[in-house]
Amino acid sequence: MKKVKRLLMGVLCFVVLFTLTGCGNKTSITSADFKSKMESKGYTVQDATSQMSEYDYINQVYIAISSDSTYQIEFYELSDSDYASSFFNNNKKTFENSKSSGSAETSVSAGNNAKYTLTTNGKFKVVSRIDNTVIYLNVDDDYKSSVKDVLKDLGY
Repeated sequence: MKKVKRLLMGVLCFVVLFTLTGCGNKTSITSADFKSKMESKGYTVQDATSQMSEYDYINQVYIAISSDSTYQIEFYELSDSDYASSFFNNNKKTFENSKSSGSAETSVSAGNNAKYTLTTNGKFKVVSRIDNTVIYLNVDDDYKSSVKDVLKDLGY
C-alpha cells in the first residue's frame, strides 16, 4: 500500500511540475509573421520603422490598418526582452492614467509575457508583450470584439 501511495505521489508531483513549467510561456511571432497574417486578414500593413529611427532599440514597427481604415494595430519588435518590458510598462502606465470611474481593466503577467487591457471612455486599449515583441492598440470600443479575435489568432 505504501508503494502505491509513493508511486501516486511521484506521478502527481511530476504532473504538477510539468504543468507549472509549461505555464506562462508563449511563443512570439516575428515582424514578417505579423505582416503576413494581418495582410491575409485584409489589413493594410505599413512599415513605420523609420518613424522610430531615433530609438536604436526598436528593430521593426508595423502598423496594420483595418480594411475600412477605422482602427489600427501596432506591432513592435525590440532589440531584447528588457526593452520590450520597459516599453510595455510605459504604455501600461499611460493607459492606467486614462482610467475613469467606469473603467474595466485586466492585467496578466506570466513567464515571458504580459498583457494589459483597459476599457474606458468608449475606448478599448491593449498592450501585450511576448519576449521582445509588443502589440499596441487603442481603438473605439465598437471594434473590441474584432481586435480581440485578431489578438487571439496572433497569440497575444
